[in-house]
Amino acid sequence: MVSGVDGRVVLVTGACGDLGLAVTKLLQSAGAFVLASDVVATGEASHLLGSAPGEYVQCDVRRRSEVEALVGRAVATYGRIDALVAAAGIVRWTPALEVTEAVWDEVIAVNLTGGFTTAQVVAQAMRRQGTPGSMVLIGSWIGDTPSRSLLPYCVSKAGLKMLSRCLALELGPIGIRVNVVAPGVIDAGVSAKVFETAPDRRAALEQVIPMGRLGVPRQVADCVAFLLSEAAEYVTGATLVVDGGIRLAHDGG
Repeated sequence: MVSGVDGRVVLVTGACGDLGLAVTKLLQSAGAFVLASDVVATGEASHLLGSAPGEYVQCDVRRRSEVEALVGRAVATYGRIDALVAAAGIVRWTPALEVTEAVWDEVIAVNLTGGFTTAQVVAQAMRRQGTPGSMVLIGSWIGDTPSRSLLPYCVSKAGLKMLSRCLALELGPIGIRVNVVAPGVIDAGVSAKVFETAPDRRAALEQVIPMGRLGVPRQVADCVAFLLSEAAEYVTGATLVVDGGIRLAHDGG
């Protein structure tokens, strides 16, 4: 059972994706007050999020005005924001020489600029509150490992890692911690759909991963909850890689 987040007000973006959903439900089960957000309509979000306590606000992180409205809603509803989980993100599979300006702009806008905008607006709210806070940005193991046909995605996740470090450096003095959770190959989202049609690819990956299996969303959520909790009160500017060791194989280990 996760501890140390009971009673905390947590804003989660990308809450309707597999990872964001796992984080949202885990935090809610641990007693946190979660304001979930995503780009999907409220009806679809309600179906995904179920009857767990909390609220949902539709928000496109590419639009600062919507992010500001989301943060304002959190403060108006709960009186404060204690933590942020920035899980909004997209993937576009395109060979490097075929990446269009539109594809590049879309991925960077959601994954990197959206992460920056959300973190900045939340940090400004936390500074006004004058209370400690914590942020976790959802990165990726391939933020450090180049991958074919994922150029904009790799760059965006590498950028999130540096974003977290810069924010941790500047926000530490006012009591705000900023960290990254970097999942490996998780049996969820786009990857899960690929594995359904290409089981041989799943088998090949399981042979490469030192732990011999793919990750699941709950394992990522557990690590997010840890970094938000008091157990990690002296951790900031760090990247926690949750990948079963696959990066070791790619590093030649």
